[in-house]
Amino acid sequence: MSRPVLLDAFCGAGGATRGYQEAGFYVIGVDNRPQPHYCGDEFVQADAMEVLADPDKYFDRPEEFAAVHASPPCQAYTAMKVMANHRPDHPDLVAPTRELLDLSGLPWVMENVPGAPMEVGPPDLFGNAGGVTLCGSQFGLNNGQYELRRHRLFECSVPLPQPSCRHKLPVIGFYGDHARTRQRTVNGHRDRGGDIVGLERKMPLVRELLGIDWMRWDEAVLAIPPAYTRWIGAQLLAHIESKVAP
Repeated sequence: MSRPVLLDAFCGAGGATRGYQEAGFYVIGVDNRPQPHYCGDEFVQADAMEVLADPDKYFDRPEEFAAVHASPPCQAYTAMKVMANHRPDHPDLVAPTRELLDLSGLPWVMENVPGAPMEVGPPDLFGNAGGVTLCGSQFGLNNGQYELRRHRLFECSVPLPQPSCRHKLPVIGFYGDHARTRQRTVNGHRDRGGDIVGLERKMPLVRELLGIDWMRWDEAVLAIPPAYTRWIGAQLLAHIESKVAP
């Protein structure tokens, strides 16, 4: 196939997948749950850790993979873990996922939330991966009234430059059932922000700010904006092409 193949582990409905597709990859997603709205080129329902550990069991030609992305569950690290209804038994999969990614021998990316035990900064002298923090303001994800920040950590076996945040508009966040604007000061008066309710109001914001128009609300609130992985994917692709150039 003409496009290099990327494996997207823990793919969900495909926020990361869409960005990698736009960068030029053919993307195969893996998730342990059915994903009827998944936007990738192929989908495999299976345990992502098992697939990373033994891709030969699931694919006829795993040697065709050019790169791999993984987004292990983030609930063990999210700021929402302090809430009373947060389950304490969410798995901590960052370290074992990193180990499997290293063993793959492929260029790889791992994504998670701030607070996760991720490497951020340039790779070290021993060849250990470095990483960056990405924010919606770096990619102009706003609708003129609100901006999406949605900071996420990306650890990568390929060096990535760290973009600077460009916060300039009131921020909006998507959490659980809520689209919520953040407290801010306007003309000297404090605006406490508040919830934006109703799918007829929330879903247009998902399209405008996340760049996602194929998911349900409950899928989109967990998704990576495709702009993040489109940017990363372009650099992964350049790295891969540099290794095969004569």
